[in-house]
This record gives sequence, C-alpha cells and structure tokens, in this order.
Amino acid sequence: MSGFLPGKFEAREAEAIGMHEALSWLKNFPVFPIILEMDSLHVFNALCDTVVYSNGFGTIIADCRDLAHYLGDVSFSFVRRSAITASRTVARVEGFMSGAELNIMDETVDADHISDLPTFIIHHIMSFLSPKDVVRTGILSTTWRKFQTSFPVLDFDQNNFLVKSRVKRVLPFNLEDMMSRKNFCKSLRKFIRFVDASLHRFCELGFPMQKLRISVSLLEVKESSPLFDKWVELAMENGVKELDFEVITDKNSVNALPQTIFSAKLLTSLKLFGCKLEQPSHCANLQSLKKLSLDEVYVNDQMVQSLVRECRVLEDLSFFYCFGLKRLRISEAHKLKSLILRFTYQELESVEIAVPSLQQLELSFSRVPRLLDVAECPHLRKLVLFLPHFNDQEFHPLISKFPLLEDLSIISLETLERIMISSNRLMHLEVYNCSGLNRINVDAPNLVSFDFEDNPIPIVSTNAPCPLNVLFSNFGDIDTHWYLNLMEFIGAFNQIGELHLSLNYKQVLFNIDEFRSCHPSLPLQVESLSLFMESFSLYMDVVPSEYEILLDGLFWIFYPKNLCLSPENWRYRPFVMWFYDHLRNISTNCCNGRQIKCWRHYLKGINIESFDPLQESSEVNYADVPSRG
Repeated sequence: MSGFLPGKFEAREAEAIGMHEALSWLKNFPVFPIILEMDSLHVFNALCDTVVYSNGFGTIIADCRDLAHYLGDVSFSFVRRSAITASRTVARVEGFMSGAELNIMDETVDADHISDLPTFIIHHIMSFLSPKDVVRTGILSTTWRKFQTSFPVLDFDQNNFLVKSRVKRVLPFNLEDMMSRKNFCKSLRKFIRFVDASLHRFCELGFPMQKLRISVSLLEVKESSPLFDKWVELAMENGVKELDFEVITDKNSVNALPQTIFSAKLLTSLKLFGCKLEQPSHCANLQSLKKLSLDEVYVNDQMVQSLVRECRVLEDLSFFYCFGLKRLRISEAHKLKSLILRFTYQELESVEIAVPSLQQLELSFSRVPRLLDVAECPHLRKLVLFLPHFNDQEFHPLISKFPLLEDLSIISLETLERIMISSNRLMHLEVYNCSGLNRINVDAPNLVSFDFEDNPIPIVSTNAPCPLNVLFSNFGDIDTHWYLNLMEFIGAFNQIGELHLSLNYKQVLFNIDEFRSCHPSLPLQVESLSLFMESFSLYMDVVPSEYEILLDGLFWIFYPKNLCLSPENWRYRPFVMWFYDHLRNISTNCCNGRQIKCWRHYLKGINIESFDPLQESSEVNYADVPSRG
C-alpha cells in the first residue's frame, strides 16, 4: 500500500489523537463555552498539568493545549465511561442511519432512516437522556442539531457555566466560594445571555414547551428580576407543562414571581426554590396543576389556602423549609395523595391537616408546633415522622388514627420511650435514631421489612416474620452487660438479615466465663455481619488480645454467614490483618472439658472472597466445607 508506514500506538496516544481531532474540528464551530469530556484519565491529567513530555504522546498533548488556547473558552472534564454510554449509543445509531455510505463486507449500503422519523418520536427518545447527553447529540450532525434546538425540554443550570480555568476539570458551583471570584459576574452574564437567546429561539419555532428548568445563583436580585419575569411569561405563553425555577441568593433578597404564573392553565408541575409567592390580585387558575413543591419559598397562610383550594386536581404537595407560615392548614384538597412538611424555623405555631384522600404523609419539624392535628385521613398508607421531643402520649394516639397504614418510618423521636404497634396491614417499618427508646412491641404478621438503626438496645417483643436489618452503635466500654442485651435483642427475632455494629470504645471488659454461665446456649444464625471499628482516641493502641476478646463475645451470640470488616480509621487496619492471620492459623485447643465450646470449634470453613490491606474493607465468607469437629 503506497504511503503506508507501519507502526504501533499506545492506547493513551490514540485517545490523545482523538482529542486533537475534536479540537481541530471545533475551530469551524465557534460556540462557547466548550467543555470536552473524555474517559481517558491519562489524557485528562496530561492536559490539566503543565509538565512537558519528551515523547510522541507529549507532542500530541502540547498541540492539544495550543489548540485549546487558540479556541479560548475551552475546558476539559473527566467522566467515567459509563456516563457517556447514552451519547455513544445515539452516535452509533446516527452513524448507521444518517445517509452515509457504509462498506460492509465489500457491499455499499445507503441508509437514511432517521430523517424519516417524526420529530415528536425523536424528542421522545431524547427525553430518556440526561441534559448533558441531549447537548452532546447536537454534534452528531445537522439533523440532530435541529432536533436539539426544537427539543421541548429546556434545562439551564448555571453550574455548567462556572469553570475554574480553561484546562481544569469543571467544579460544582458554591455561592460563598464564588462570590470572591472575579469570573463569577462574567459567568453569570454569559449564562443569562445564553438562557435568554435559547428561550427566544425556541419560542420562535412555535413548539409547545414541555418543561423549563432554570437554576441560577445571584448576588443581587433586583437587577435580574425583570428578566426572570420575562422568562416565566415566555414559558407561560408557550404552554409550559412543567416549571422548575431555582434562585440561590441571600435570604434577605428574594425574587417575587410574576402574577401571570397563577394563570398557567396547562401547568401540571411547579417546583420553586428561593422565590416569593405573593397573593394574586385575582383567583388562581392552575386548573391542571398536579404537583407543587416549594423549597425555601416565602409564602403566607392565606396564600397556601388559596392555592390548595383553587388547584382542584392537586395530588402532590411539598413544603421544604419555607418561610412566612404561622398557622398552616391543609384542607379542601379533594384529590391530594401526598403531603410533605419539613420545617426548621420556630415561627410555625400550628399545623392542621384534614384531607380524606391523603395516602402519604411526612411530618418533619425541628420543633413540634404547639398544635399538630392530623384528622380525617382514613386512607393514609405511608407515614414518615421526624419529630424530636414527640413523646409516647403524642405518638401512639397519632398512629392509631391510620388503620390502613402499610409503611411507617420513625426518625429521631428522641423522647419516645416505647413503640407499641399491632397491625395486620403494616408491611414496612423503619426506626432510626430514637435515643430514648427502651422497649418495642411489634405485632405485625405481614411485615415485609424491618430496619432498626442507631437506637439503644431495647427490650423487644415481636411477631414479625421478616428478617431484621439492624445497626447498633456503641459509645463507651464494651462489657458483659452490653453483650447480654445484644443477645436478648437478637434472640427476639426469627431472622436477622443484615447486622451492622459500629464499635466506638475505649476498652473491652468482656468476661467469657461469666457470659457462659448466663447463656450456655448455642449462638444464633445471622446472614450478614458488618463490623465497623472506630476509636474514642485516635492515638489509642489496641493489643491483639482485645481483638480476640471482642470476637469471642460477638461470636458467642451469633454466627454470621458473611462477615465484612471495615476499619474506619487507618489505625484499625491492623485489626483486619490480625483477623486474617488468626483465621488462617486458628487453634481449637481452648475449650477442653467444656460441654459447649467456643465459635472456633463450630467453624465449618472459611472462604475469603476479598482481602486487600490497602482498602477500607475486607469481606470473609464462611463456606460449607467439612467441619473442624
């Protein structure tokens, strides 16, 4: 073959050549900012540092840097290969369907099918892609660029316009960090111009708008407020169905939305962050609105009642840390199915909920209002409670109002001492971080899952057939009393699925002879045990004999089929090393003359699935191999 020079290229050189070709191609398309993503970490690191490589790879990298400098506003970003699967798939489809001539087995095939597909089908395909993948499709061909321009889902995030430098990875936006940076205002102006031009360009096409999402961070609201109003009005005029508007700014400067938003007849979903909702001069006409989410929004009691009353098909309503509310009342919402209330500020005095159609409810308050009345919700099936200082006298009357409850989450009820539940319908139960809990009685014969995490070890009585997933954290000395309580708790359940123990201790005071006399029975079976070793003192040295005492106590209570050891601090990695050696050189000359022997005598075998002393966890699997006897 004339002009052919045989040679061999490394993978990183091939990746660098591809990047060089992409930069060369971009000279013909002056669109900025440009973010080039790659899945080659070698090429990315070489582009981002200033080292000069004296080889062929270095020459290609130097040319890439020069091209990036020539183009101007260019940055590089490393992404994992899985993150670009979607765009590659689309590119592959485009390559086979774009009208190009393909030589397959010496046969020429002329294919041009994608242009025949209706635009709405292409848009439907693109709706399954992330916003970044949608943008990537625009470089495939002019056909896909037209599809991208007319795509009715518009997603504008200022994060994508904030680049630390031309040849460094893209950083997530942080307002406090960026306020002192000179390029913040420049990036903001560029972002605003881009959004404004894109919205006008889309509206000129005459397509109905499916969704508009705008996320912007401001130092000053007043200057940009008229422009934001215009954007919202443009979306309303084009029949937007989903609006997600996020303004990150100082709490003392809040953007008030235009009155036209209350006349959006086709709007089905409205999500607001950092805005202000003012009482409209006329009745709201949000006749299609099904989902309303207010996050750090300033809104008053009358406004909420008006919205709930006028939005007659509202199904999903959420409040996240909103301001301006004192007496919140949710009623006259005849189709409401889901309600989330999360508040941290102290002004909320009362909450009244009377929604017969309600099926899911979350109540999360840092301070429980003086009046919390949840009545007339007979069809409630899921309840999430995050209520510090909510006591037994308040908790049990509340849950007794919901006879159809299937899913219950109890989180951080710090003053709750007892949980008494009897239900044939309850299927999922979660109890997290209830520091005052000392007794639990659960009679739920149809329970499917039970998670119990970061609580004290309580006295338990249970009738639940499902496996228990439990996490206990210990702070203080580990003594025989702690082991006895743990054993009594574990023994109250028919099955233990996953058991996580986070041991933060000074010393182990376990006496195996004392324990044997109290509980001479064989240990229980546990499917999986994860052991997290933490330290009260980062400089505390643990002798191997304490490791052995610790494990003797745990394995006298239960036998785990799978054991995962996770030393959180590097000083506890010697524990993993010790345990690994201990298992390989285990001795059974320890229980002579005793009727019930320790765990070493009942160990059937060991299969170590993974062990790497440089990693943060190692897993040991106990396989069914011949017994030691």
